[in-house]
Amino acid sequence: MQTNSSQDMPEKAIILAGGFGTRLRPAVDDRPKVLAPAAGKPFIEYLLAYLEYQGIKHVILSVGYLGELVQAEVGSGSRWGLVIEYVIEKEPLGTGGALKYSSLGVQGPFFALNGDTLFQVSLLKLWQCHKNHRAIATMSLRTIPWVKLDDYHQRGCVTMDSYGNIRGFDEKPGPARDPSPFSGSPDDILTNGGIYVLTHEALASLETGQVASIERDVFPALAAKGQLAGCLQSGYFIDIGTPQSLALFELDIRNGIFTA
Repeated sequence: MQTNSSQDMPEKAIILAGGFGTRLRPAVDDRPKVLAPAAGKPFIEYLLAYLEYQGIKHVILSVGYLGELVQAEVGSGSRWGLVIEYVIEKEPLGTGGALKYSSLGVQGPFFALNGDTLFQVSLLKLWQCHKNHRAIATMSLRTIPWVKLDDYHQRGCVTMDSYGNIRGFDEKPGPARDPSPFSGSPDDILTNGGIYVLTHEALASLETGQVASIERDVFPALAAKGQLAGCLQSGYFIDIGTPQSLALFELDIRNGIFTA
């Protein structure tokens, strides 16, 4: 992973940290999932270290369920050289609603990411892709082998044209795919990497306080209008949403597969 710098890259990111973590409850039932422990540290610390390394200066944590525990653990962000502020969801708003609400005071484009996933991509490359496509939203993408689709289909499978514009989403596409510079081999599937560049225009269809999913209620509509770009990258990826995947992350840390 390389450090990034750019004069015009956004320095602000929103982390969605308000989920209940229902699937993770068998392993972690006394705290929000962003505080799920892995190798002696809560998961959120790995996310914050990654963002600081990538050039982010200001983080907004969108918290809800047991949000006071997140605030007590993370504090002001000074440990990572970050400025951290908190936006509290009184009622769950979904990923789209939470991003709309949390971004009200943000000027210009910003990065957004899920608090239960870590995808070690270059934010500078994601930003450059966003600018080159002149999109109002850009999604990080990763490839997975079609044979492993059952493990990942819940993240959403993406179709993208040769220009890098996302055209649509498939719940579970078949293996017959046309090879392209963006999709690797015909048996690879493009899927949502969980890190985005967003503008306020991208969220304009949502009312403040509206319950909405950015994956289901925002991105498909933007794709249909040709306003959603994709940026394929490789890098370590983990989703700690289940006890099994959390245990895998801890194993990857201890075995040196994941390095902060």
